[in-house]
Amino acid sequence: MAAKMSYFAENGLRANLGLPTWLGNFLVEQGPFQRLISWLSPLALPMEVPFFWLWTHLPPHLRYFILMMPWHCWLVLHKALPGILVRRGMVDEMSIEAHALGNILYWVRLIPITKRRMRFSLNQLDSSCPPSLSLKREIIDLPARGVRGIFLHTGGENAGVIYWIFGGAFVGGSIKGSMGFAEQYGRRTGCDVFMINMRLYPENGIQDAVIDACRGYEWLLTRTPAEKVVVYGLSSGGGVGLRLLQLAAATENRATFFHSPSEKTPQPAGAILCGAWIRYTTPTFSMKEFTVLDWVVTQRVFEFIFPKLGDMCGGEELRDQVSPLCNDMQGLCPLYISVSKHEVCVDENHELVQKARNAKVEVELDEVPYMPHAFQWCTTFLPEAREADNRIVQWMLRKLSNKN
Repeated sequence: MAAKMSYFAENGLRANLGLPTWLGNFLVEQGPFQRLISWLSPLALPMEVPFFWLWTHLPPHLRYFILMMPWHCWLVLHKALPGILVRRGMVDEMSIEAHALGNILYWVRLIPITKRRMRFSLNQLDSSCPPSLSLKREIIDLPARGVRGIFLHTGGENAGVIYWIFGGAFVGGSIKGSMGFAEQYGRRTGCDVFMINMRLYPENGIQDAVIDACRGYEWLLTRTPAEKVVVYGLSSGGGVGLRLLQLAAATENRATFFHSPSEKTPQPAGAILCGAWIRYTTPTFSMKEFTVLDWVVTQRVFEFIFPKLGDMCGGEELRDQVSPLCNDMQGLCPLYISVSKHEVCVDENHELVQKARNAKVEVELDEVPYMPHAFQWCTTFLPEAREADNRIVQWMLRKLSNKN
């Protein structure tokens, strides 16, 4: 603990909203208070279950209205109060919006994670970015090919396609939750979007999600040339996206993943990997220690996910084989890596950049300081996320224009 706090002090970072160390540790580290919260947590089920059901069944635009009204009031309060009271994030230089959002999300780390809570929160991302009522959607359901998803018609004739792979630590995430974000990317780039549906843990393993993504990509190429496709994946979706590229470039061990395993599958024009979770072996320094900084992957998320990783990979002996970071990078398309300098996945993303460059893969790294994991989906709230979003869109446009 002392070494960790020394690292933060040396780098000018505040942990735990700048609370006294003894208080922050008492609240968030495993000890009497966390044991009490864990004991009380099941007592919330009689209220939690009906609330989750009710909120889920509200129209997205109504949820957006309910969410944004208190957010704007909270932001006004932060702008009016002295900075010493409200600038509680990692550093004072963060935007006031980042401080305001962090001051809310920090406290979520006190609550134990369950599968129900994780899936609920990730499925409600559309509350901050609902899809438009005019969005044209085509349901893709091809059980014989193992492909399920939704095709968003947001581009024009002969448009490129964004192949969208949602995140959620393989436990949560959904097409529904990220459809509004996918639509925005589609409309800003003039592309259609194909959102693949993937199986989740614990009902299925990581390899099943990868198979779903490979089969979806293979089907997409039957209607769109590879040079007009850009892959987008965030968090675990970034890991699935990278593994898809590796398997597409491989010449062996393809039969499980593709219907046509005897030949390579063409690479897309490029791939955007946002805060990609790509290492399922021993956790890096940032994965273990930055949970005290990260609003998204907190101590509770780490404690919930990492003990299950061996089972998620299909066995402890398969962790290396399933981890994209531990596989070959030869022959991959250009990569755009968007990551926060202070999120839990930053170390493994640095490893990815170095390994890909060693394999002569074109890589562009965009690091944004002081943001949480998956900050790219906070465009409704954070100017830092909107700026990163603009750079992602411009990279997509460049890659697609080079191929058309």
